[in-house]
Amino acid sequence: MQKLLTIVVPVYKVEQYINKCLDSCIIHKTDAQGQQVVDEETMDKLEVVIVNDGTPDNSAELSREYTKRYPNTFRQIDKDNGGHGSAWNVGLKEATGKYIRFLDSDDWLTNLDKLMANLQDCEADIVLTNFYKYYVQNNLYELQTVEADFGVMMPLSKDFLYSQLQESFVLNFWRTTYRTNILQPQYPLFAEKVMYDDSILALAPLLYGKTFVAYDFVVYNYLLGRVGQTMDETVQIKNIKSYLICYQRLLDWKSKYQEETPEEFHKCISDFISRYARIIWEKSIHMPYSESKKLMKRFHTEGYVIGNQTRGKMAKRYEKYPFFVFYFMERLRLFKKKQK
Repeated sequence: MQKLLTIVVPVYKVEQYINKCLDSCIIHKTDAQGQQVVDEETMDKLEVVIVNDGTPDNSAELSREYTKRYPNTFRQIDKDNGGHGSAWNVGLKEATGKYIRFLDSDDWLTNLDKLMANLQDCEADIVLTNFYKYYVQNNLYELQTVEADFGVMMPLSKDFLYSQLQESFVLNFWRTTYRTNILQPQYPLFAEKVMYDDSILALAPLLYGKTFVAYDFVVYNYLLGRVGQTMDETVQIKNIKSYLICYQRLLDWKSKYQEETPEEFHKCISDFISRYARIIWEKSIHMPYSESKKLMKRFHTEGYVIGNQTRGKMAKRYEKYPFFVFYFMERLRLFKKKQK
């Protein structure tokens, strides 16, 4: 029997989080006595592919316990360390579900039973749900919603994508369940041995995805602010090379697949790549002088002003002053910001 949903969970140095993550993949129901018990029938339709990316801590041993307790649902693949994207590529290749979700092992799911129930008779290529950003420093949740007619399958269109631009990464994995057969033909999809490899999911569904449906409930809970997390600003600065590699991956995808995508998506593709270039452009100010000058010149020319992007104040200063003046002004701004 084909599984209904595959959830891919990469594991690397997450001892503190892995149990909460995998516990959230266990579906319960209320029995005749009013007790919460494991919903075996629904669990049999679920596949959780745990990819041990050569973790040096005890995370893999903790996750392996789930394969022993729920062998019809959980399975674990052990591999040498190759980075987050490498683990996701393995999970994508191994997925047997009609649909696929990606779940980072420091995050967790809610309403998985609702998602499974809605997927049962679903034929949409893309399934969108709400998600929470959870900020660990102040214990606050920020709800990220989908703007759509809930429960109605609709054609995926550029108008819908542009209507969601408050979230420039509309088809991100926190929000999206993908029909597996729109991603598997693009294997290996994710850049390996880098951070931010998930950016390709902004484009990949546009190749074969034709329809979407949205549901008004939260599935994903995205943890922000833990030490060492890739969204931590200091980590982002150190890993600007990862941004550059992922940017090239986006360009390679565009070169390989854009002509196969519907023409109406071509501007969406260019605009997303332009927004990604803008991220690199802005972060380049953290680099040493000569590297910063080279990168900022490249991305101002190649990316920052493409796609009718609105020039921010930083870009206007860049265009107004000689670079050495601009650079030291911006570095001073960064220093003052850190002192606050």
